[in-house]
Amino acid sequence: MIPRGMVNANQLAALGINTTLSSNHILNAFTPYGNASLVRMANMYDNIAKLAKEDEITDVFAMIIENAAKILALDNEIKIGAAATLVVLEAKTATETIRTNAQALAGFKNGKQTFNNAAAEICY
Repeated sequence: MIPRGMVNANQLAALGINTTLSSNHILNAFTPYGNASLVRMANMYDNIAKLAKEDEITDVFAMIIENAAKILALDNEIKIGAAATLVVLEAKTATETIRTNAQALAGFKNGKQTFNNAAAEICY
């Protein structure tokens, strides 16, 4: 089997190109694993591209947030009174999100909560 190549999106971003990460194939012959999580895709990309520096990982996070919003012409700024469309992640920073493949704790679309997941607990 011939492995497929991968473009280093960080190198393209350094040239001023708006880059994003996603998958259009989930649980099929092309990608027989996954769950459509953009955080998971960013974590996988980060591992494959062998990125380790803080700024590189922060750029990867931007690919799934700000850069994707630009392509879709969406305003990704949180504003008082605006109907929120966002996901709350179990992480404090962009880098922690990507490095730990942070769990989505809650999601909101147009101001309405669409899902809720309990945070993971370590029991002693």
